[in-house]
Amino acid sequence: MKKRMNILAVDATGQALSVALDAGGRLFTARRGGARPHDETILPAVEGLLKRAGLSWKDLDAVAAASGPGRFTGIRIGLSFAAAAGFQLKIPALALSRLEAAADGSHAPRVLAALTGWKGEVYHQEFRRGRAGVRERGPAAWTPAEAWPAARAAAEKEGLSVALVDVGTVHLLAVARRRLSAGKIPPFKPLYLKPAGYEKPRA
Repeated sequence: MKKRMNILAVDATGQALSVALDAGGRLFTARRGGARPHDETILPAVEGLLKRAGLSWKDLDAVAAASGPGRFTGIRIGLSFAAAAGFQLKIPALALSRLEAAADGSHAPRVLAALTGWKGEVYHQEFRRGRAGVRERGPAAWTPAEAWPAARAAAEKEGLSVALVDVGTVHLLAVARRRLSAGKIPPFKPLYLKPAGYEKPRA
């Protein structure tokens, strides 16, 4: 029997940091609030998961990070961590779209994956389901909170199933397993839908 992989996933795109570890079929998760910057908490959070699972860094087979959409700074922190870990450990590093993870959890053949953003805006993207899983059918976009009800109604009128979900690292692990099994590693790049200045509070 083929050994099940040990896969680590991190998501620093939101206010809270989320990490998850698939340790040969055993799931370990942790969440850190936003009191301290993610770049200060990500390493202790991951090391805590490895300790709980009885694993070391060298036992990891792959590492994944949320590529977005989400906060500009958080996307960069998560991807930088995954890139460094993959390079040092000589294992695959995956940059995974949170919208793909949302669509992946839907069983509908045509789905509009949607995520609520920091200021109430909604990120969304259309996907189609095939034998190998979901595939993008258009670019990712965002809609202001007040315009979302009309956008959702229009999508449903076109026959799309709207999957508005709260995606976490457990969802990213599912996508990572599928991608790794198929040998289809996505391009390692961020999914920015908002400029960096969007995070700054107004004076």
